[in-house]
Amino acid sequence: MKAVIMAGGEGTRLRPLSLGMPKPMVPLFGRPVMEHIIGLLKRHGITEICVTLCYQPQKVMDCFGDGSRLGVRLTYFTEEHPLGTAGSVRACMSYLGQEDFLVISGDAVCDFDLASAIEFHRGKGADATLLLCPQPSPLEYGLVLTDGESRIVRFIEKPSWGQVVTNMVNTGIYLLSPRAMEQVPEGQAYDFGKDLFPALLAGGAGLYGCPGAGYWCDMGDCAAYLKCAADALSGKVELDLGLPQREPGVWSAHPLPRDAAVVPPCWIGDGAALGSGCLVGPHAVLDRGAQAGPRSLIQRSVLLPGSQVGERATLYGAILCPGARVRREAVLNEGAVLGENAAAEEKATLLEGVRLWPGRTAPAGCRLARSVTTEAQKTAVRFADSGVIQGVLGEDIGPEALMSIGSFLGAEGRTGLGCSDGAGARMLCQAAASGITAAGGTALLHGMECAAQASWLAQTGRMESSLFIEQEGERIFLHLFGPDGLTLGRARERKLEHALLQGECPRVGAGRMGEMEHLQTGPEDYAADAARRAALHRLPPRPFSVAVPGRSPADRSLRRTLAALGCTVEEEWRRGCPAFGAERSGLYLTAQDERGSILEPEQLLPLVCLIEMENGTGRAAVPDGASAAVDLVAQGLGGEVLRLGRDGERARELYAALPWLRDASFAAARICARMLLTGESLEALMSKTPRFSARKREISLSSDRGRVMQELAREHSRELGGDGLRIRTGNGWVYLVPLARRSALRIVAESPDMELAAELCDFYAGRCARTDRAVFRQGVQEDGEK
Repeated sequence: MKAVIMAGGEGTRLRPLSLGMPKPMVPLFGRPVMEHIIGLLKRHGITEICVTLCYQPQKVMDCFGDGSRLGVRLTYFTEEHPLGTAGSVRACMSYLGQEDFLVISGDAVCDFDLASAIEFHRGKGADATLLLCPQPSPLEYGLVLTDGESRIVRFIEKPSWGQVVTNMVNTGIYLLSPRAMEQVPEGQAYDFGKDLFPALLAGGAGLYGCPGAGYWCDMGDCAAYLKCAADALSGKVELDLGLPQREPGVWSAHPLPRDAAVVPPCWIGDGAALGSGCLVGPHAVLDRGAQAGPRSLIQRSVLLPGSQVGERATLYGAILCPGARVRREAVLNEGAVLGENAAAEEKATLLEGVRLWPGRTAPAGCRLARSVTTEAQKTAVRFADSGVIQGVLGEDIGPEALMSIGSFLGAEGRTGLGCSDGAGARMLCQAAASGITAAGGTALLHGMECAAQASWLAQTGRMESSLFIEQEGERIFLHLFGPDGLTLGRARERKLEHALLQGECPRVGAGRMGEMEHLQTGPEDYAADAARRAALHRLPPRPFSVAVPGRSPADRSLRRTLAALGCTVEEEWRRGCPAFGAERSGLYLTAQDERGSILEPEQLLPLVCLIEMENGTGRAAVPDGASAAVDLVAQGLGGEVLRLGRDGERARELYAALPWLRDASFAAARICARMLLTGESLEALMSKTPRFSARKREISLSSDRGRVMQELAREHSRELGGDGLRIRTGNGWVYLVPLARRSALRIVAESPDMELAAELCDFYAGRCARTDRAVFRQGVQEDGEK
């Protein structure tokens, strides 16, 4: 069997470790990581190998040549422009011929039993076999769900925690037949995970998932790089460490000095020097010519060739690139990285995750909390599952973060920018505008008052993105929307998070600097458009009163919209008059019917869907966590409901086209238009929707979220879809979804009967707890066996 090594990656998340070299050339135990992959293939009798190249291809070819030094034969295929993973392999088909072949990444660390995987593939007669591996934190990977016959039934690319229904991830190692590759267009960008495998699955091809026997780790970032090194030293992965083992757990090119303490496991390369009284290890790697100064402490760290650690300096969980220097009594904490020839001066302290780009310096005595890169500084911000970044002003979110976010958005083009009232929000808005223009983008400043209006403006103004900054006291909420008016989507959010984490901010020269424009479009335009689009046919000129008691900017927007629809808007609720309110910056609608009953957003969404089934398109799209009542509404009226995570792009397009499903003002206008058209009361309309009582609980987990969800999903595979697990049980529904911020599950039980909803909630809480305990015990047992 022949193999393809994909070695075209640039390795941006590994920076500064990977700066100036392709990702497969990053050194690990004195040799490029790709050399370990070649060794794995050779051990399994695979010596005919082609290598796909894109970024700095000559460095790979100069290092490995024709492969004879390693006992293999290498053939290179260089992409003139990126073709994607499948497209690059398609270009190799003239070499691969008509036999099945193996595809593997050149930048992962792996010791899988490839022979057993090949046997599995051939035994199934598969068109394609994906090697899978369990991961306790699978958010950065593509999840793969299989049935009892190991057939793949579903892919989930870069999931949120709500979509984690298994912990088995796609390793990027594939066994493929030529017939599977026939679907890949020649000379075009085409991806395995995004394009080919979903197409094969949809076409009913023989697509299988095989759990890999052994170790696999995607060396995606610096933390993963350290983990790979530590795991190899601990014997968790079989790698050729290339040095004699001087004593248990210590590999060293030369005998160890007597005046230095070496705690296994450690790897000490040729020419590495250990100063008197230093303590090295455990899990320390000192590459060729690295120096550990007298009485220094180096633990769980990697020192690459020529790097130096001064007297009494301390490193824990750090990486020193070639030529980097840590001066006397400096301290590098977990995740700190010094780029090539960077320096931490005397008594400098680098806090967790701080990185110095090549040639940069941490001054003597400083306490550095942010990375120092070529352009920008690190900002540790994360999206919540709702697509919003939130934090405390000056602590979690400051002007540096907004300049970085603005630079990311500005590099993509025209960006809408607005903020709520508040000095902090205005200051952050100015910082974001500076970042946008510094990246060559256009900052479109506007006077919208809430996030819902900014979402509308992104869609109607055809912007690449829209950022609205909301301030509530000390808390800041950053709402980001794409050109369809929806949140950015997880893939784009991840891209932004990674850019911020690496401290990379696009910048352009003075001649290409962007500009700021002030838009004339305002809240009145939004209200007029909401009233016009939400209206059902031609409304009769009957008097209609409605109340909007709230005083927030979103409530003002709601009041303005209903007035534009032709309603008489009162300021206080009174019996016989329905009332509406806007929450979460205008994105959620609440109501109070004519008798005073309070209606929450999850109750009003089925009503809006009912109106869409009866008076609109007959179709609706809703978030994955929306009440099962929307499905019952559709069934009763012969309509269709799509869910965002389950139905993909088709659902997203429909959700974008129907703003009353996601915007308080549009939703209220839609409901009032129906009431104006038919003369029905809000109470009467609500009586047409299924009445569900809901009970919610959260269960803290002691084991891995992905494995717990995988066990639960095995029992209910037909109910999978989008975020979490939706289970039909008798007259009720149960929705299970992992939380993003902590290891826990949220349980939502719904039923027409309040007592049954409570019973279902308690029952599934108990089931989840038992599953968690079983997974925890199994994990302990597996750790003991290892």
